[in-house]
Amino acid sequence: MEKLYFELPTDTEWMEIPKNSPLNYEVAVDVYKWNINKAVIIIVWKWWTTEWYQNKYITIANNLVFNYWASVFVVENPWISRDDPEKFFDCAIKFVSEKMNEFWFANFDIDCIWFSAWWHFVWKFAYKYSNIKQILLINPVLRVDFEKLKNALNSFNWKITIIQWEKDVDYVFSPLLKQIPKARVVVLNWVDHQFTNKWGLDLFIWLPEKYLS
Repeated sequence: MEKLYFELPTDTEWMEIPKNSPLNYEVAVDVYKWNINKAVIIIVWKWWTTEWYQNKYITIANNLVFNYWASVFVVENPWISRDDPEKFFDCAIKFVSEKMNEFWFANFDIDCIWFSAWWHFVWKFAYKYSNIKQILLINPVLRVDFEKLKNALNSFNWKITIIQWEKDVDYVFSPLLKQIPKARVVVLNWVDHQFTNKWGLDLFIWLPEKYLS
């Protein structure tokens, strides 16, 4: 694994950078290189590190490298991503594309993994990237802008898998997912938003290997 960074431009009129804010324009990316033309991009939950709780993203990335044979890019999600999520997403994809080109892949596919509210980055901006082929959405927030979400996802040819948690507060909105017929919806029993049950961490780590196929 190699820890690299990309710059998120902040020289705009609307973006106010607090003086003492860390990482106000450098976004950390943990890069796990492999040897086929497949990339997996994981944007972590807001303000968390690329390792996260008990190094779970390190484990997920290594598992995907060795079992899914993809290069994996675990992208930090700093507070500044909320100011301009499109710029953040575009910079992340640009970084992944440049690295894959450096790995000698002129053409490559991208799989995307998102958790919780950050799946909204996918439906808002992924339409610009034809090489995004598969999306794994874990516990998506359904109560916000669902009509826009539905229309966007139904407009693309991605392979979409949505993991729903039976004990999550948004589970009551799960019937809405019937309006996205192309999506494969998987319901996990007895699991809450943060996978806090005693086997939840192992389950979360296993999801990408199970459902990116």
